[in-house]
Amino acid sequence: MHKHVRYVMKKRLLPPLSALHGFEASARHLSFTKAAEELYVTQGAISRQVRQLEDFLGVALFERYTRRLELTDAGEELQTVVSDVLDQLSNVARRVRRRNETDILTVSVLPSFASAWLMPRLYLFTEKHPSIEVRLHTSIDPVSFGSSGPDVAIRVGRVPGKHYERNQPRIELEMAESWRGIHIDELLPDRLVTVCSPRLLDGRAPLTPDDMTGLPLIHTTSRRFAWPDWLQAHGVTYPGGAASGLELGHFFMSIEAAFRGRGVAIVPDIVARQEVELGRLVTACESTLESAGDYCLLAPDSSLQRPAIAHFRAWLLSEISGLSASRKAGH
Repeated sequence: MHKHVRYVMKKRLLPPLSALHGFEASARHLSFTKAAEELYVTQGAISRQVRQLEDFLGVALFERYTRRLELTDAGEELQTVVSDVLDQLSNVARRVRRRNETDILTVSVLPSFASAWLMPRLYLFTEKHPSIEVRLHTSIDPVSFGSSGPDVAIRVGRVPGKHYERNQPRIELEMAESWRGIHIDELLPDRLVTVCSPRLLDGRAPLTPDDMTGLPLIHTTSRRFAWPDWLQAHGVTYPGGAASGLELGHFFMSIEAAFRGRGVAIVPDIVARQEVELGRLVTACESTLESAGDYCLLAPDSSLQRPAIAHFRAWLLSEISGLSASRKAGH
């Protein structure tokens, strides 16, 4: 006589994925508003998703204050698991999707770095790897790798754990929203140079740091401390006020203003290099100064073995090594 054994699968007790997604973003930002901006929904929708998850679990996940949120013990425990699970789902979804797609590499890059350095050289990579389609997205915001994020990113800022000197000009930009699971390749230090139109110098020898205070200074919004910190490092008091000059949104705009004779711009050498080589700009003061930050290539640890990322990373590091050698040679 045969016995019939009945196997009963235990039903998984799972909350809605949308609620987990909303909770994870809220826990990371400690803000419903910022989570809503990231996920392109309303703040009210995020609040409802979190409340739905709390009702499902029967426990509060956040302590809600007038202007801030704090995770409860249960919230902290859940955040750790949910973040890992969503990362795993995102990575698997990418791999499955790309099996039937052209190998597309999405690169998030700083606007001025893209226009001045990366784009003029990118054809070298595509000639070497014609099966990889590179898509550039420009941004200065902290990168977030996820289902809708880029594959790799080029940013500038302070490298975690690296020591910088107090007299180095500040960089206020954050490179990543979170360093968990992020691989960092340091490309090169951010070196500031002062440049202007040849007409502004009018045949004079390169200027001294003291001379700068008598000229209109061109600022870039994302580096508002560059001029004050550079002058202070050279023992010169920043004039401020009307003498502080023009302020523009991006380095490529500051470079164009300098070419038009609007003043002296302080910009990274990697951004100004081509313009100086072409003679459109000249070095105003021969003194250079490294900022408290580095240009870096960022990528998820879990994606480093993906061929498109591995090829791009190897190519970029090779190109940068040539630039670093040229820097050391004084070119």
